[in-house]
Formats: sequence, structure tokens, C-alpha cells
Amino acid sequence: MKTSLSLKQLLIIPGLLFLLASCSTRKGLVFANRDWHISNYYGQIIDRDTTYRMTFGNVLIPDPLTIISSADSLAKYPGLDKFLSDILHTARLDSAEILFYTPYMQTMFVRPKGDIKLTRPSSLSSSLDDENPFSMWMYDDDVEKWDRQPTEMYTYTYFDRKKQRVLVVDFYDYGDEPIAQIFVFQSHTKATRKINLPPSCRWAFFKHKLKDYERDVEFWSSLINDHRQLAFSNYKIGQEQKNRKK
Repeated sequence: MKTSLSLKQLLIIPGLLFLLASCSTRKGLVFANRDWHISNYYGQIIDRDTTYRMTFGNVLIPDPLTIISSADSLAKYPGLDKFLSDILHTARLDSAEILFYTPYMQTMFVRPKGDIKLTRPSSLSSSLDDENPFSMWMYDDDVEKWDRQPTEMYTYTYFDRKKQRVLVVDFYDYGDEPIAQIFVFQSHTKATRKINLPPSCRWAFFKHKLKDYERDVEFWSSLINDHRQLAFSNYKIGQEQKNRKK
């Protein structure tokens, strides 16, 4: 039997805690300016000096893959700067350094900069060194010092009805370096159409409105769980990279 819930009910389901975004002045975007390529052998995205390797999971990766990793690549798509800036602001990562954003994969990786004040996450996953890390949902009455440990992952989810957007933001360590992995679920809007991404980025924005998915708890549960598993995999790749350098 299919279970259908309203968005209002969905918001209180453990692990699917959505926080409404607020608005304020946006800051300029900062890029790491790294060159990236797709490895067919690994099925991963890798930078030129192999400092970073990330996986998108067991999916087909288009060739070529549109990768936004510098001001020059960003400038090709008017309005994308505002779109990415708004995502970082919602995730409280205004000053973060962007490693890359891939519209087709709906994913952005950034390196947090400055003093990041982490608050109560939607969920906490630990220990990432285990074969199967466990996740705990955080509730309003969960009170502790929110100081993420190296083998923990904090996940935040943000829902913006007006902008037709859901963000899933995972904070974890890539090797010894904190990183944020952002999944962008964005419906087509008047603003996104102006960005005019190439046809190869057809999965960047969904032609259905977010309200079309609001009653499908199975959809959201699967989506967020898949993203969490991807973050676990990238954590382990980061550990492999750290050990390789030694």
C-alpha cells in the first residue's frame, strides 16, 4: 500500500527535517580553480594532481560532463552565480571555497572557510570508519554541544517552497580536511530557465514543481538515504587519499 503524506506531515518525519531558508546580503563566490576530469576506470571525478577523488555512485556519467569550477566556467551561464550564491547562503557557507558544481549530478562540493558554527543537524552519522555507519535523527529536545568529531557526519536539510528547492548538506572530513557535500534538488522556475544550461545538463532542474512530490514520503526517504550513502563512500575515498600520500 502506498503511503502518502502532506508536506506539513513530512517535515516532522525523523531524518527529513526541513529548515526554511532566510534571506540576507549575498557574498562573492570563491573557487578553488582546480582542473577536473572524469575517470572511466574509477567512475569518479578527479582533479589534475589527484588531491581529490569523488564518486557520484553507481550511475552513468555523461561525457563531457559540465563542471563549474572557476569564474570562467561560471561566466558562461548568466544567473548561475546568483543561484550558487543563494545555495551557499542557505547552507550557511557564504565564505566557502567551491571545488566544483556539476548541474547534471545536482551536486556541489565546497571547503568551509572561517569559523563554521554548526548547530543541531537533521541527522548525525557515525562512525564513518565502520563498514555500515549508523545514523541518528535529531529532535528539538536533543541538547548537547554540537561539535562534530572527525568520524561523524552532520546532515542538514533545507526546504524553500518559494524557490522550489531542497538542499541536503553533509559535513564530514575528507582525509583530515572538513568538506561539505551539497545535493541540489531544484524544480524549473522562471529564474533557472534564464541560466540556459546546455542540453547535457537536463537533469539539473526538474520540470515538475516541488509540490508534485510533496506527498511522496517514499521518494524523499530514498533520495536522502541515497545521498547519505554517497557521502559515506566519499569519506572512505578521502581516507584512502590520505593514506596514499603517506
